[in-house]
Amino acid sequence: MAQLEYSALSYRSPLHQRIMASMPVQASWIDSESGETVLVDGLTENLGETSTLVNLDVLPPVGSEVNLRIFDEDKTIIEVATQVIRVERDPSKPLAALTILENLKNWKLTALTAAQEWVTRHWQLNYEEEWVN
Repeated sequence: MAQLEYSALSYRSPLHQRIMASMPVQASWIDSESGETVLVDGLTENLGETSTLVNLDVLPPVGSEVNLRIFDEDKTIIEVATQVIRVERDPSKPLAALTILENLKNWKLTALTAAQEWVTRHWQLNYEEEWVN
């Protein structure tokens, strides 16, 4: 019987970590039928090294290019071109998975840092609230 070998690589966590942060976003794209610009506000569900998952009331079509702006306290953190790779049409939580099309280095430096700061800030607030009572 053949013996299986497991390397350390098979036990590692995924290469692309995700930061669970709920940051305000604004997504815009050109509607293919009307030619008009669609502008939708929403929130991030998570941010990864090359993509993000956003909650939007109106979902863009899969394959479309979306301009995404992420905010922190009404200040734009980053604006990037993205492409829709998947949508989840759950009426209670419509989601669009967006892949970053350009400027990945800036995305990693700016967006992921801001998301991590958001998590740290909200973790501290939630932790302090638990112990106040």
